[in-house]
Amino acid sequence: MKIVRKYIISALIFYSCSYTQAQVNQENNFYIGVGTGISTYLGGYFGNAYAMKVMYDYYDDYYYNSYNYSYNNTTIWSPIQFDITAGFKLSDYLSAEFNSTFLFSFDGLVDPQFLTGSNGNRDFIDRNGYSSLYSVPVSAALKFHATDDYGSGFFFKFGPAFQYTSEEYDRIREYYYYDKFESYSSYIYLYTVSKSEWLPGFTVSTGISFPLSDYTTSYTELAYSYFKINGNNETALALDRSLEAQLFSLNTKIFFNF
Repeated sequence: MKIVRKYIISALIFYSCSYTQAQVNQENNFYIGVGTGISTYLGGYFGNAYAMKVMYDYYDDYYYNSYNYSYNNTTIWSPIQFDITAGFKLSDYLSAEFNSTFLFSFDGLVDPQFLTGSNGNRDFIDRNGYSSLYSVPVSAALKFHATDDYGSGFFFKFGPAFQYTSEEYDRIREYYYYDKFESYSSYIYLYTVSKSEWLPGFTVSTGISFPLSDYTTSYTELAYSYFKINGNNETALALDRSLEAQLFSLNTKIFFNF
């Protein structure tokens, strides 16, 4: 956490210095941008749990005590993404940038850890469900860029990154009732399992830019970020089961120059 605090303090100092310098020289050196994108976690347990889902129908079943238990769920879109970036031009070909991405992932596919049993004349199955992930990758990167006579250009950037990661899922008990050839079920919430931590890593990206006006620029970027996880396998959380989180993103942003 000391490293994270130093990183945040350094970022704030950089922002202040960059903004002040930009106001003094008035050469449009400071810029800030907002946007969105399409992101997905891939690889390993983390990627399986929180890969991108669009109109995704999930179905699973479990056979126990001569009966077939099943459940399904539909995810419209996950994750939802919002980006904000601030930077300062160090030269015609080099800039320093700070970026934060806010990701909201729903209905993660964590290990259900089925557990079946009976309570009186009712059979039940316990499972993990309704998993969600809130993650905020933040990075400080050097960006190398080149532009043509019309202001369009290509860029490449890399640097250290951290990801604030908050994950949780609910433990659910589903009771089943049987009446001749019909079956009925009801759900009971048992408890929530959650965990939050900062993950260290790095980011690298490349893309193209197009000028929209003297003070605005459009960016399209393909990015990859890697974050190290020290899991302990105590729960079904991706933060406990995974060794790493790999994030792939296709982003679009509008930058405003000051």
